[in-house]
Amino acid sequence: MRHKWAGVVAAIGGIGLLVAGCGGASTTGSSSSSSPAAASSGSKTVRLIQGGGLDFSDAAIYQAMTLLKQRGYNVSLANVADPTTALRSVLAGKADVYLGAPVEAVTAVTNGHAAVKYIASLAQTSDYEILSLPKYTMENLSGANLATAGPGTAGQIVGIAALQKAGIDTGQIHQVTVGGTSARVTAILSGQVDLAPVLATDAVTAVATGKVKILLNAGQVLGDYLQQGLIASDSFVANTTTAQATVTAFLDAERWAQTSESGYIKTATANQLTQGLTAAESQAAWNQLKDGNFFAANGAVCTQAINQTLDYSYKSPGGLTKASTPPISDWVDPTYVNSYLKAHGQPAGAC
Repeated sequence: MRHKWAGVVAAIGGIGLLVAGCGGASTTGSSSSSSPAAASSGSKTVRLIQGGGLDFSDAAIYQAMTLLKQRGYNVSLANVADPTTALRSVLAGKADVYLGAPVEAVTAVTNGHAAVKYIASLAQTSDYEILSLPKYTMENLSGANLATAGPGTAGQIVGIAALQKAGIDTGQIHQVTVGGTSARVTAILSGQVDLAPVLATDAVTAVATGKVKILLNAGQVLGDYLQQGLIASDSFVANTTTAQATVTAFLDAERWAQTSESGYIKTATANQLTQGLTAAESQAAWNQLKDGNFFAANGAVCTQAINQTLDYSYKSPGGLTKASTPPISDWVDPTYVNSYLKAHGQPAGAC
């Protein structure tokens, strides 16, 4: 199962090689429209690409695609094995928009002057939950064991950050390396560990066993922590009509996701994103996403949301530093989100 931050973590280690390996015009500051594969100006084609798989939290992507098709656009979605391959496709002009995290965009621009812009956010917060054995509360965590996949991994970063922001002294918690999400769920259900950060869908299925509870919704605690958005090639951004239509469709879909429980679950089911969830578990998973403010209904490209996300990313070893990060204006283009907000009677820069 894919998590947005997994893409960020992978990209932090390999994005420099990714950009360098693309070569030519697609990695310079000039427009990638020189690539024969890039969509031409005025094109009504939108080529989306995703890296690392799709899950329950991605149903709004399919809603956005449906809206674009209804509005006269040709839309495709490619799904590749990893985020670096997906971003490479955009850099090479083989796709228009990568559904990735803002940290991936800024890293590509920092390391290789990549011709991309981050133009809208889709996932505004983390969809991790911290599971605990029933005996634990926020007041008695001292000495508890927290299962992660190891230092610097998505669950470890999010889990520790959420606990710290909630006022917990994480120095009193013992971190143990267990493995991926399924291994962590198995470990806590068997009572081998006390705490485990897992994605919302995994959390609700674990809670259904009656052996664990959700101690903390990381999205609620951490606030703005942008996990996924639209990373578009410069040539696509320059096609203003199609770029605006794409952002509009995705923000319409995020607002739909936030308010339409039945429609969201129906779309997730139709596109095989429920992956064994029962109807009740699907409802619980949607509620966890909604309660965690996961859906970026306003596009979340405001300075506060970007800076807070970067601040969290600086804590990841071997990644970006504050000193190496270019100005937001170098890699974020809020034009289309702000136009959408204005059309809906909201001020530019609202989050």
